[in-house]
Amino acid sequence: MKKQYSKYSLFFIFTFIITIFFSFNIWKKNRIIVDAPSYYTYLPALLIHHDLQLNYIDANPAYYRDKVWYYTIENNRKLIKHPMGISVALSPFFVLGHLVAKMTGNAQDGYSMPYQNCMSIGVLFYLFIGLYYLRKILLSYFSEKITALTLIVIVLGTNLLWYATFEGLMPHAITFSVWCLALYTFFQWLKTGERKFILFFSTLFGLIVLIRPLSIVTILYFIIIGIYSKGSIKSFLHFLKPNLKNVIVGSIIAFCIAFLQLVYWKYATGHWLYDVYRDEHFVFDSPQVLPFLFSFRKGVFIYTPILIFALFGMKTFYKTNKGIFWSTLILMCLTVYLLSSWWAWSYGICWGMRPMIDYYALLSLPLAAGLQQVFEKSKIRALIFGSIVFLLISLNLFQTWQYKNGLIHYDDMSKEAYFKGFFQTKYSIEWSDLLKPYDWERRIHHLPPIDYSFEFLKETKEEVYLRAMNKMYVFVNSKAQNAMAALSQGNEANEEFFFKHLGDNKFVIHSKEGLFWSLKPAYENAITASEISTGLTEIFTFEYLDKNDNKIAIKASNGKYISIGTKWPYILKADADKIGKNETFRYFVWGK
Repeated sequence: MKKQYSKYSLFFIFTFIITIFFSFNIWKKNRIIVDAPSYYTYLPALLIHHDLQLNYIDANPAYYRDKVWYYTIENNRKLIKHPMGISVALSPFFVLGHLVAKMTGNAQDGYSMPYQNCMSIGVLFYLFIGLYYLRKILLSYFSEKITALTLIVIVLGTNLLWYATFEGLMPHAITFSVWCLALYTFFQWLKTGERKFILFFSTLFGLIVLIRPLSIVTILYFIIIGIYSKGSIKSFLHFLKPNLKNVIVGSIIAFCIAFLQLVYWKYATGHWLYDVYRDEHFVFDSPQVLPFLFSFRKGVFIYTPILIFALFGMKTFYKTNKGIFWSTLILMCLTVYLLSSWWAWSYGICWGMRPMIDYYALLSLPLAAGLQQVFEKSKIRALIFGSIVFLLISLNLFQTWQYKNGLIHYDDMSKEAYFKGFFQTKYSIEWSDLLKPYDWERRIHHLPPIDYSFEFLKETKEEVYLRAMNKMYVFVNSKAQNAMAALSQGNEANEEFFFKHLGDNKFVIHSKEGLFWSLKPAYENAITASEISTGLTEIFTFEYLDKNDNKIAIKASNGKYISIGTKWPYILKADADKIGKNETFRYFVWGK
């Protein structure tokens, strides 16, 4: 009897995920985090408060501050930012959670643990239904072993694992799963022409668009697949002719499902179409394709390197199945262009490039083909690449643990921080100093990111922030005679400074209030922002420590380097003879 390795792999994945849930006590922790409150708000608003205008939060704004996201729009109305698809998908499990909360005496507010746990069960339900049908698709092309390996790689070798567990109430695991079902039903329709499959596909496609409106472009993938599966455009149209009525009915179903979002916008705003991302937008003339794919900040192939096998598989499909090759290539090129054109192309607080998770189902076929290509040539080659796959899965699991523990930053990673912290299991100031915030304000105003250099430092007229090696920002302490200290954690007005280049490496520095930095020998060589004019004690020498970095040291007129010392309150004093950790600063420019 043929061994069903792919079924064993599903059991292994299920056991692994359940183990994670209980090992990390996920079932006790809040999962309505990051963007999830916005995707989720529809459910408690409609099913508990019967108020999609969100007026109920006015009775207790402090309680709902972190639970409900909304924009205040015209006439002081409230608008939910994100689309409702995830709320629709999870609604049966929300109702179950409501009943469980009542039976167990928990708060029936939509946010207590019975709701969250029932919806996490819902996410896993979608995930394993999706994987089950993805298995069926893969078995149409590949062996049991390759199918089993592909399923394990997709879940344990990528950031899908994180978004199925720790942040399961974000949309990505569900979207991935719905795509798996949509692929299966579409392929079955092409194969059999049965009415039920095109209607199932249309329902699923409508839900996908309701979850992620940008996904509407994926219809190109299915059109191309359909054309190649029938041999030509003419043959595909010939196939469509007797199925036209079903296609029209399916299109109406998909439209009606996606139309729910427009109904909400009309109800909430008075307009059928409304720009919910009014402060955010695409920058189509400046797509960040290479950083999106390869940067150490969040690059797809840096943090999900196992996807490199999908590139190998594309070569295989070019020879064996042009339909899958061209549909995948065209869709992925278009998708990467669109996703990398978003103003915040790294997508904020997230593990890896999270919007790509939605497309892992579509990438599963080339991924499996790539694995087949390297595993079925010879035993030695299989052993070598088997070891590589094992190491890449292990790397993903380890880095997922690092991300959970703050050892991979959610948005500020750099190449230096990546390699410095590659094996780290404990937080260190030295690692965190290598993090580099991205100037998203410049991006949204169509300005290129700053290329930090000494020449830039000499020429900049913009506000500059100085971060010391204790990870605190330098600020003016107005309560201590404007003494400078490295004690602030954010970019506030009293942390903004302006540099004026005087020639050579000489600078004067003044605060936003126009007060110049000054050396005060009478106060143990402390630095203050207190002078309205400049003299010798207001002139500082800058030393750029690395031409490829933004680290500087600052020397005062007494010939000593400015240091933050080793103890609180980290007052800036010009008392160091040489440059060390406490004499090193990073400068950043944010905003327009």
